Amino acid sequence: FNVRVMLINPSYVATAFGSSDGTERPQELNKLTGNEIAHTIKSALEMDNRGFIPEVTIWATNPW
Repeated sequence: FNVRVMLINPSYVATAFGSSDGTERPQELNKLTGNEIAHTIKSALEMDNRGFIPEVTIWATNPW
């Protein structure tokens, strides 16, 4: 069926995920952004069909 599943594991990203009222968390300069995660996902999806990336873990370089 040519189905591919990718697991994306981001470290801390300042979003509204998990917020009961949908409030965005303030961006922290040392944390990842949603755009960086989106770029990673887009790159994995655009890979040639000869292979695929089953799992990606994305860490902020110096998050603390």
